[in-house]
Amino acid sequence: MNDSVFFLYICNFLLIGGLPIIFFKPGQKNIRWLVTALPFFVSALLLIAGYVGVVSSFQYQSYWPMQTDIIATALAISSNSLIAYTIGTHRVPLNLWHQDNDQSDHIVTYGPYEKIRHPFYTSFILSLIGTFVFFPHIISLLMLVYGIVGLILTAQREERNLQKQDGYYREYMKRTGRFTPKYFTSKSDINNITSDEISNQ
Repeated sequence: MNDSVFFLYICNFLLIGGLPIIFFKPGQKNIRWLVTALPFFVSALLLIAGYVGVVSSFQYQSYWPMQTDIIATALAISSNSLIAYTIGTHRVPLNLWHQDNDQSDHIVTYGPYEKIRHPFYTSFILSLIGTFVFFPHIISLLMLVYGIVGLILTAQREERNLQKQDGYYREYMKRTGRFTPKYFTSKSDINNITSDEISNQ
């Protein structure tokens, strides 16, 4: 296991795990929050177990060690960079996941939000993909699938709440992807969004 890539991922997971302390508003670590956060804790523990030699990755990794390390490094750097960019976009902290009073004070549509609706979640998914690339194991694969499903369900819940709060959010959804940029947006969607933005100013 490459030491530099390992420590990069440990820093990545520490940053993700530290977000409730350094960025998100205080909230309760309820069961729904713990279920959503589980794959990140497990993935970090798996990497530590692999680093100290308790578990081994799939054998195929040994055929392309440099290539997998390069890809994993790029994914970890992308995840950390997107987290930093997203934090820097916000003037006020966001609500923590799965709170009973889960209502947003404002909707941000600039910075990374100009292209994707959930850049934090995209960064989390990048870290899980990178973990599997760096340390391919049945557990890292399961955590990748579990994490993506959990973040999709969390994002859907948040989007339902936001649509109830603000009609503009439906228009915003038409031109952005949930976790990846949306490349096909009709001109009518863009015109509707532009007119809404002008009227809200």
